[in-house]
Amino acid sequence: MSPDDIRQEIELKVVEMIKTNLTEGVLTEERAQELSQIVLDTLRPGMTFTELFGAIARLDDTAPELSPFIVPYLKQYEREIAQKAEQNVRNLIKQGQYDAASKLAESVIKQNVSVVWSGKGTNRN
Repeated sequence: MSPDDIRQEIELKVVEMIKTNLTEGVLTEERAQELSQIVLDTLRPGMTFTELFGAIARLDDTAPELSPFIVPYLKQYEREIAQKAEQNVRNLIKQGQYDAASKLAESVIKQNVSVVWSGKGTNRN
């Protein structure tokens, strides 16, 4: 899965939520436009995984309605990237490589870690 695939997946979920909430009268037209603009301004085509995960984390700063869509991605980042990097930091410290450990820890905190997507699929035939 590419960063653009993930971006499109999120955008589709947001569009579906907006349509449903507009139909049910839970969301105003103005707020629907605001949410759409927030997503379009934050998630841009061509982002790297690192940029995308950083942007995803900012989506609900001004739009808490988007939290249900982004939390799974943030949890996956935590599970797949941050926890593995944390183990690497521990290993670097054990080896006495304190500068490298510090730089890696700082990168994880800033969500500036090189990310490679390794998704799993199933055959639904």
